[in-house]
Amino acid sequence: MYTRPWMKEAGILTTIVLLGLVLRLFSFSWNTFPHADVGGDVMVGSVFLQLGNLWDEAPDPLAPRHPTLFPIDSREGIPALQHGPVWILLGSGLSSLWHGNTEADVYFALRLLSVMFGTTMIVMLWLVSRPLIGKEKALVCALWTSMSYLLIDYSGNGAFYVLQGTLYLLWLLIALKQPTWKRAAALGTVTGFAYLVNYQSIMLLPASIFLELFQCTQKRKCLLNMIAVTVMTGLLASPWLIRNALLVGDPFAHHLLNSNYVFSKSGIHATVVDYVYQFPGTWERTSAIISMIVTSWLPNNSFYVARKLFILAPIAFIFFSYGLINQILSRERRYRLLPVLLLFAAHFLISASWPITKFRYFVPLLPLVFLLSLEAIEHLVPRPRTQILLLSLISVTFVLTALLTYLSVPTHTYYYDGAITTDPFSGRGEWNYLRDNNFLPSP
Repeated sequence: MYTRPWMKEAGILTTIVLLGLVLRLFSFSWNTFPHADVGGDVMVGSVFLQLGNLWDEAPDPLAPRHPTLFPIDSREGIPALQHGPVWILLGSGLSSLWHGNTEADVYFALRLLSVMFGTTMIVMLWLVSRPLIGKEKALVCALWTSMSYLLIDYSGNGAFYVLQGTLYLLWLLIALKQPTWKRAAALGTVTGFAYLVNYQSIMLLPASIFLELFQCTQKRKCLLNMIAVTVMTGLLASPWLIRNALLVGDPFAHHLLNSNYVFSKSGIHATVVDYVYQFPGTWERTSAIISMIVTSWLPNNSFYVARKLFILAPIAFIFFSYGLINQILSRERRYRLLPVLLLFAAHFLISASWPITKFRYFVPLLPLVFLLSLEAIEHLVPRPRTQILLLSLISVTFVLTALLTYLSVPTHTYYYDGAITTDPFSGRGEWNYLRDNNFLPSP
């Protein structure tokens, strides 16, 4: 039988989730055009519904042949590799329910999915937070997630980052259990699925292995668990790897496709031989990339991440920064928060080691910052009354930041130059959209 405190907690959580859902439906309404990589997913999804294959370029024997990264004839079609298949297939499958096969149909479906997973993220974070920071703080964590403008906007724009963030929280929910081979298999399953959503999620594999290693009490059992994680990840990813091997001759072709951007930022240039791009040797590429990561990308992007989190988690980020030191040094807190700390570190490193940390990478990261911030406040501000005043102040700043962001950009979106904070590319996508659709005021 449910107790009165539990019913009260459930009622508050339901209210928070409904608030988040309403705000995300508003986001659904103002995201009227697909941004950047969302546009690519929409196009591939529409082609899949029409032709039955995931193509970046559909076969066209009359088109001129152009160079590719792989030894294939571009006139026979270029397989889609930029993103994993899960998000595209989910959007295509949903749009097929009303027999839609146009890009508009797929975009509509992807926006619906982002609303659904963006709302689910609120509940998932509450489930993860409750055993770590208590029921009151877990509700605050859910409230901040509900009101965060970043998470609201991305929960309606059709991008897969809210699903990635939700899978991160599912990984955490499993990782907080006692280490067993079943937990290891479950972690591997989530890792493999998340990898097929966004390749960036591959960092869940080393995070899982380090988790098993740090919690190891018996070497043999620890080794078996690490094998279980790796095998399950490989099994989930194997259909995509086999498909890529059959189509272009390389199971990890999708990584080469994305690495081409890294090569160019490292000063590595390709030559074209028989319509195929050829790159310098592995050692030359590796040394150039490592040098750029250490001397440029990681330090510059670390500053960028800190600067943006200061805005995205107003005031709370200050407590997060100070608290993180103690959370790592304190044996008891480190052990209790180990999965969260590992996940944060893994996502931060893979994001900051990229040539430019894209603003969208904050979507899976921000809920972890909320959780760690609240845990730090619990220890740094021990007086309950002061805590209540502080948490109320932080919640008000979330509302003000959201309001200012909404009012600062006519399209209300965060994807490009969404005021308050900007994408590192300093794009003009929103302005161009307003200009092209005659929404700009007359001079």
